[in-house]
Amino acid sequence: MKKILIVSIILGVIIRLILSIATYHQDLGAIALAGKYIVGDGHWLDFYNLSTLDVSKTIFNYQPLAYLIPSLVYLPFFGIIKNFGELLVNNSWLNSQPANFNFLLLLFKLPMLFADLAILFLLPRFFEKENNKQTAQIIWALNPVAIYVSSIMGQVDIILALLILASSYLIIQKKYFLSAIFIAISALIKPIGLIILPVIFFNSIPAALTGFGVYLLGILPYLNLASYRHYALFADQINKSTFAGITIAPGTQIPWFFIAYLLILYLYWQKKLTTNQTYLGILLSSLAFTHFHPQWFIWLMPPAIIYAIKSKQLLVLGLIVLSWIVVLLSFDDTLFLRSFLHSQLSL
Repeated sequence: MKKILIVSIILGVIIRLILSIATYHQDLGAIALAGKYIVGDGHWLDFYNLSTLDVSKTIFNYQPLAYLIPSLVYLPFFGIIKNFGELLVNNSWLNSQPANFNFLLLLFKLPMLFADLAILFLLPRFFEKENNKQTAQIIWALNPVAIYVSSIMGQVDIILALLILASSYLIIQKKYFLSAIFIAISALIKPIGLIILPVIFFNSIPAALTGFGVYLLGILPYLNLASYRHYALFADQINKSTFAGITIAPGTQIPWFFIAYLLILYLYWQKKLTTNQTYLGILLSSLAFTHFHPQWFIWLMPPAIIYAIKSKQLLVLGLIVLSWIVVLLSFDDTLFLRSFLHSQLSL
């Protein structure tokens, strides 16, 4: 098993590195452009306004840490970020020729790759048996969802997944304040973390309130920006989970999401669900009743792997990943095939 683990990790790293320099999706352009504004030009607190000066480039519609965390990783590469951060939002270099390899893409995907690697080493902490620890690492190293999000899309969802996984581990360790802070930080990337934060209330009300406080403190510097409030704080995608529901009167319905969500919280309160199962159920309920983006599925993968190994349901996990691949291929080809056809991006 040890040799299989080593081979899997090495193979997983090689695959990620190759795909990182060979693939591109336009969502990475927003992260790169924000890096230029923040690291290159010093606009740490008003970068949202800069994106609205030319909306044909891109719009910053994520929460602040979705741009600030990658920018911290970009700091040692100040010169490159300043000169080339805007290049990735210029679609003029996109064409149908075979993809070229470019290490500039690897640089901008580094924050996501670091988060990917961190999950690889955090997952074993959820198990006692050495065999289970190694199985979790093998699955993650070769996990197509993780590889897709970190190496092809270069999306911050994998950083969010790391923070949520860390908060789950901290609850198990009864470190409720730290867990709440990690959830709040994840919500400052994408607000999905806010629906997990109530779990802390069942363990420590002061810790949960601290989490909400950290979240409010994180958005406070940007509340005065109309561009932040319009495009990020009240972004359209926030309400997607509540679209499907039971119609009880014309124009009035009860969202299926809230029904599932409250049931999961009740079962957790009654100690019928573990912390990991509760996290998995909440995250799954946020996606099950809506049209979701393929990269969002990464939120589910760490708790799903933990559950599958502990319950010995690896076949079910495999079927879930297979279903995700089918969903991915049913989307527009810019989310997969055309990621390999970006070429002509050069220094």
